[in-house]
Amino acid sequence: MLATLLALSLQSPMFPFVVPWDDSVAGTATDVSFLNAMPAGKNGWITAKDGRFVESKTGSRIRFFGTNVTAKMAFPPKDDADKVAARMAKLGINIVRFHHLQNTWAQDGGMIWKPGKLYLELDPDAVDRMDYFIAALKKKGIYSNINLQTTRNYIPEMGFPASVRDIKFNYAKKIDKIDTRMIELQKQYARDLIGRKNPYTGLTYAEDPAIMVVEINNENSLVGWPGEVPGEGLRNLPEPFLSNVKRIWTHWLKAKYSTDAALLAAWSKGVTPDGPSIVTGTRKWSWENQSNGDVKAESPDGSANDRFAPPLKITVNSNAGPDWHVQAHVTGLDLKEGDTYTLRFKARSSKAQSVRVSATLDVDDWRNLGLNPEVPLKTDWQDYKFSFRAGRGLKDHARIAFALGSCRGTIEIRELSVSPGLGGAILGSGESLERGLVDLPEGGTATQMEDYLRFLTETETAYSNNMRKFLREDLGFKNANIVDTQIAWGGLTSLTREANMEFADNHAYWQHPNFPGSEWDGKNWVVGQRAHVNEFEKGWGALGGLATFRVANKPYAISEYCHPAPNDFQAEMMPLFANFAALQDWDMIYTFDYGYAGAGHENDKIQGFFAVGSNPAKAAYFPSAALTFRQGLMPVAPDWALLTTQAEPWKSPRNSWEAWGDKVPDLLRTKVAIRQGTGTTAEVTNRPTRGVTFASARKLPGGMVFLGDASATKSIVGFVGGQSLDLRENTFNFGSFGNGFASLTLTSTDSKSIENSARALLTVMGKAENQGMGWNANRTSVSDQWGKGPSLVEGIPCEISLVTDGPRKVWVLDGNGRRGKEIPVKYSEGKTSFTIGPEYQTAWYEVSK
Repeated sequence: MLATLLALSLQSPMFPFVVPWDDSVAGTATDVSFLNAMPAGKNGWITAKDGRFVESKTGSRIRFFGTNVTAKMAFPPKDDADKVAARMAKLGINIVRFHHLQNTWAQDGGMIWKPGKLYLELDPDAVDRMDYFIAALKKKGIYSNINLQTTRNYIPEMGFPASVRDIKFNYAKKIDKIDTRMIELQKQYARDLIGRKNPYTGLTYAEDPAIMVVEINNENSLVGWPGEVPGEGLRNLPEPFLSNVKRIWTHWLKAKYSTDAALLAAWSKGVTPDGPSIVTGTRKWSWENQSNGDVKAESPDGSANDRFAPPLKITVNSNAGPDWHVQAHVTGLDLKEGDTYTLRFKARSSKAQSVRVSATLDVDDWRNLGLNPEVPLKTDWQDYKFSFRAGRGLKDHARIAFALGSCRGTIEIRELSVSPGLGGAILGSGESLERGLVDLPEGGTATQMEDYLRFLTETETAYSNNMRKFLREDLGFKNANIVDTQIAWGGLTSLTREANMEFADNHAYWQHPNFPGSEWDGKNWVVGQRAHVNEFEKGWGALGGLATFRVANKPYAISEYCHPAPNDFQAEMMPLFANFAALQDWDMIYTFDYGYAGAGHENDKIQGFFAVGSNPAKAAYFPSAALTFRQGLMPVAPDWALLTTQAEPWKSPRNSWEAWGDKVPDLLRTKVAIRQGTGTTAEVTNRPTRGVTFASARKLPGGMVFLGDASATKSIVGFVGGQSLDLRENTFNFGSFGNGFASLTLTSTDSKSIENSARALLTVMGKAENQGMGWNANRTSVSDQWGKGPSLVEGIPCEISLVTDGPRKVWVLDGNGRRGKEIPVKYSEGKTSFTIGPEYQTAWYEVSK
């Protein structure tokens, strides 16, 4: 034993491991293509029934394990298309989401547009390659999800005024759900893209059961992105787009109130004039400088004042992070939910620039409390006033915050006050229903903001239903599953918007890259070095956020999910995702994205933040993840809890589990969902069953560990270095290594228990990275120095003892899943024991009779 340990200590823990891009070697332990019924659609249309996806011919439930293809991967050469489809099927993929077809950053064959006709005309060559790829996927039992509006810009050549280029929302999001010309263009694009026959299937897109999903408008809500206040940014639209939205808003108000008198009576109900400020000179300013820039803050006159906060002078010479990395705030305020408050202050800047002022919690989760305007500062003193309805906070934990990281020079603030009640008139000068103009509110009274949120909700719901009707009736998509956009976009108002859709969809990323300078700067970025499994101690992280937006009685899809590279913990992504989705009984999960694979490309390296297909920390876990999720090898959590919201989400648009003290239950044993109710209050129904759970999380000296312990699949994910862990009577004794973090999965390939299975796949690794990556000191960035292939993975020393119904053999597998060296095994008293480690130069092992 001593000699073995000595040999292990001399072995380099990192070694090359590549899953070839065109791997289609059949019959290996890593080949799970048998999960796919071929061709896709063989068993009829996929329909939504009783909150699940089922095959129309068999009536059987079906789950989907998918990935996204974007840019060049959506239009592969035909020789590559068949190989990629075969490899995807082998990995267990049975649905592909065609995303970012409309991009213009991949003009070397990776976009739908004809060169020289960007945004205006489809490229027939690109369309042909996409058609062929969809047909190739279908042959391998892989369904397609077609996205419509994703990254298309609107330009004057389409008949818009030149000011269309000044819309600040990327790809004219939000406004493209109102503007009639933009909606017409979306319909024409859908006609051109999918309102036709695919020559390689002989079917129109509408006739083909392999076209399972059509998504109308990616990550887009008129109400707002997660964390935004309703309608955020609409007031900054250029003309004539702003006037058009005001006109529609005023028409909506006119239909509801008819007269100014009725409107004012409703908006004034329960609101008093503003009273004494709850901020006085005894309050202290606090400030943050998270990126350690050249920032100086001082209070030039700290004398007490019963009416205002002390003055503040802050100079920002540099900031490497986003705007919120430099903040100044007055904290500890008690803002009561539903009450109206008025913020006043004077400010000036050494140069004309804008800052964002907000009302938020001053503790985690830092949620917005109803105020988030962009404030234009001038070089002379200006007076500012904002009234707002306070959202749900915590007593004495609200703050007024100024985000200053994008500013340069000196900003001064004085005479800041926050008063309960309404300061000034409800309608501004010239605003009137009779005159046909009421401005878009940027805060206001409770009823005013309820009206605005209801207007936004009803307007985008009308858009969703209009586009759905067009797809169903004009283009003939009678059977495909249609969704507008992601359910978290718009808060609980999305339950209204998506009510007529077959399923609900969502997105999440763990440690998404942050770009301190300009967006998507390939040199200036950071990815946080945090392990998601540690969130299982409290809060549940990105996966928990997805769980709490599951809609009851609808299939649930996660069409984008990733733990972006480079991250020392990214091997946790697939085991956690698959097990958590199975426990929560989700229906469709996708990774983002597959990356590019093809002849002559760098297929043996981690290609960037997202590309999972060439990243061994992700791709190696696909077979076990597909088996675990698609076959339900990890059973559904035994308990369940249901949040029933009130009938009118515009009166309470948050996603709140208040009955749990604002905390969700243990998501490893409790399945959760939300639904829109019929009453005026929200409530949580909890049903503990005392049933058996097959998953848990445990705190160990190095951090948290997830333990999945079902009969046919085992998972250990987390800080396991130097620990001995038991899954029932199976023992995993990990040696010490690196940072002590690893992911191990052991999954039966024949659905039998590990004890009785004829063959099981063991996957295990720690870190994964390219050779020669240009790491910074904190290992949070490699700039544009992503290194070269083949990628390296960290081998993990572990002594394993499994309960088996007889002797087993254990083989080292290569990147194609083919057997190599046989590992020494001991069988005694009903247990098969063996040791793995970096000396075997693999992430895959086969355990077979």
